Amino acid sequence: MSVTLRDARRSDEDQRWIQAVYPEYLEELSAAMHSGTGVFPVLGEHGERHAELLARWFRDDRSHPLLLLDGGRAAGFALVSRPLVASTAQGAVEFRMAEFFIRRAFRRRGIGRAAAALIFSRFAGRWEITEATANSRAVSFWRQIVMSYTRGRYDERVRDGEVRQTFVSTNAPLLERP
Repeated sequence: MSVTLRDARRSDEDQRWIQAVYPEYLEELSAAMHSGTGVFPVLGEHGERHAELLARWFRDDRSHPLLLLDGGRAAGFALVSRPLVASTAQGAVEFRMAEFFIRRAFRRRGIGRAAAALIFSRFAGRWEITEATANSRAVSFWRQIVMSYTRGRYDERVRDGEVRQTFVSTNAPLLERP
């Protein structure tokens, strides 16, 4: 297993791959959110708007869409986002894991764990990861990943139907701030 990341904004082919796989991701989120909250509506319920949403990923300088590769093969994608307004407050979140998806055929091989570690190191700083409590698989996955990556040095809060982990990654130089 050789997991790598690629900036998806640099390649039309990578962008098309993410656009093609995105409905699969939404289907899984919808199934995981079986609670009927409406957070992830049925595909097509509000028209085909995911192309518009994804176009913003590739235009917005606060978004970092990444293709996750296993041995050079596309295995998933991630979207790292930065807050709209940078805060100078101590403890302010610099990065959020907005989206993270590994295709079913690539799961249970450590690809997600390796990709997450690469992402945290690439975007060193204060992180926040949020999962809906109803998505028990995501909660379990991120708890394990964050616990392992930080060696237990993180904060977790459960509130308003969400689990939030915050921690600091210092394994790589900080990104240049715009």
